[in-house]
Amino acid sequence: MRAPRSLRGRITLAALLALALGGLVGGAALLAAVERDGREAVDRDLRERVRQVLGGGPGRDLGLGPGRERRGGPEPLLAGAGTFVQVEDDGQVVLQRGDVPAAAPPPPERDGLATVEIDGEPWRSLTVALAADGSPRLQVLSSLEPLQERLGSVRRLVVGLGLAALALTGLAAWAFTTLAVRPLARLQAGAARVSGAEDLSTPLPDSDGPVEVRSLAGTLNEMLARLEGSTAALQRALEATRRFASDAGHELRTPLTGLRANLDALERNPGLDEAQRLALVRETIAEQERIVHLLEGLQALARGEAADSLPREDVELADLVDAAVYEARRRHPGTSFELDDRIARATLHGWGDGLRLLADNLLDNAALHGGAQVRVALARDGAELALSVEDDGAGIERGERERVLEPFARGRGATAPGTGLGLAIVAQQVALHGGTIELGDSALGGLAVEARFPFAPSAARSTLAPQGAAH
Repeated sequence: MRAPRSLRGRITLAALLALALGGLVGGAALLAAVERDGREAVDRDLRERVRQVLGGGPGRDLGLGPGRERRGGPEPLLAGAGTFVQVEDDGQVVLQRGDVPAAAPPPPERDGLATVEIDGEPWRSLTVALAADGSPRLQVLSSLEPLQERLGSVRRLVVGLGLAALALTGLAAWAFTTLAVRPLARLQAGAARVSGAEDLSTPLPDSDGPVEVRSLAGTLNEMLARLEGSTAALQRALEATRRFASDAGHELRTPLTGLRANLDALERNPGLDEAQRLALVRETIAEQERIVHLLEGLQALARGEAADSLPREDVELADLVDAAVYEARRRHPGTSFELDDRIARATLHGWGDGLRLLADNLLDNAALHGGAQVRVALARDGAELALSVEDDGAGIERGERERVLEPFARGRGATAPGTGLGLAIVAQQVALHGGTIELGDSALGGLAVEARFPFAPSAARSTLAPQGAAH
């Protein structure tokens, strides 16, 4: 037998099976109790009849006196159908009275209660000795046919009531299950409406129905939210790829054109003097380096936009900034870098390469657009970590500070070479790590850039401690 395919059918079948199992157990127990009570009633009746005989009551006159002679007399003991008595004396049945069947067996060898079969019908028997020497012996028998008929009536009643109960239970279970699965039907209808990525933001109904259905709806809504986030991340990654291709094609056109022009000039003029040739070669190398820097910057922006796929780890910000300043001194030997580190250890959970990219771009931007001095400070301010970089350059006008945080945007007074991606990468990484960025005036006379990151000491593996060291 195959289980029903629908939940409603399975619940109804389960209810019927449970009721049938309970009915079988309960019916068997009821029939056993009725049979036990009936046998006990028959046994009591047999004992009462024997007591009347042994006690010298009206039933004592069985036709056998003290001299063991047959005598006639009344038989009040045998009133009622289905009962008879017989007396055994010296191994012979000497007396039988009542509804004696044709094939009545002699009394059993052992005294007491017993169940015997006569012509295939069950009888209940009680045998006792009438004298101390064990003879004669009296046997009183009562037919169990009335009890069997009563058991059959009870059995038919139990079966009938059980079948009726099964039918009513099946109908009730089907009806109640129909009501119970309505929230599932609404949930199914809501899920069926989710046919595309644009439908992932529509939550499924989770405010009605049983606790299990509400829990399922909540789990499905969480799954839809995760799918929406994954889809959004994929869309951002695709958009970043398209933007990368578009920006690369647009921004690389100029340096590639200059590079081609220089190569053509070298090819068409093999007789150029050494100085002109060296100048074209240097210009070609510069264009090639610009292309490399531009591609690196575009790649960094594209990776930052795919935030969900970036590896996360605990990063010691003080160590990272210290290493970035050391490398900046090597890249810009003509610039003086001063590091004011007011924290000993501070762990941020984020993308380590992105935080290093942020620090490198801040330092390179300050060295390229500043003068001869760059000041770097790292401090804790309440629940935030603040990284600031100041230079002594020309700075950026207040009205342009928001614009230069966009890709390929440069200040109007910028004269140093660059791709216009440095501060855009910094702003992207700050946002990626839940921080804020602010551009202002430096005490050195140039631009001051401050990046702030939220910091929870209880969640960090190391604690903050004032150090006040300058490098």
